[in-house]
Amino acid sequence: MGKEFNKVYENNKNAVYSYLYYMTKDVLDAEDLCQETFLKIYRNIKNYRGECNERSWCITIARNTFLSWIRKKKLKTVDEEDIDQIPSGTGTNPEVQVLQQEERIKVKNILLQLKEEYRTILLLRDYEEFSYKEIGTITGLSKSAVKIRIYRAREKYKLLFNEFQ
Repeated sequence: MGKEFNKVYENNKNAVYSYLYYMTKDVLDAEDLCQETFLKIYRNIKNYRGECNERSWCITIARNTFLSWIRKKKLKTVDEEDIDQIPSGTGTNPEVQVLQQEERIKVKNILLQLKEEYRTILLLRDYEEFSYKEIGTITGLSKSAVKIRIYRAREKYKLLFNEFQ
């Protein structure tokens, strides 16, 4: 079981952490939730039957861990005012780096204004590049419901993006 868990951990640690960081907006909370997620995975790895791909299974557990955390803490994740700085780009032109940094902050601020369900669906589709079927498995939605929610989330994102202009 140890080797199997190590493989799952190595293959999915970045995706799980990234998802949790975008949902919590806090490095320490994301690390704590990531640790809790992988503890759950370790305890349940023998129950993994391969009905969905490994990454979908891990993100589903991460999502459920995040939702439980919200309920326990009674947090409103979109009301946070402190936005962590995003690391700057690797370009050599300082002006380009500043513009890229501003764009990343703008995107992050818009994502944080979205409801959890919209933010989750956009991150899973556009950032993690999950298929509609995989997103359905993670969220418990049908493929058509996933498509509708992605459409609505993108429309809301566009509306918020235009307000930032």
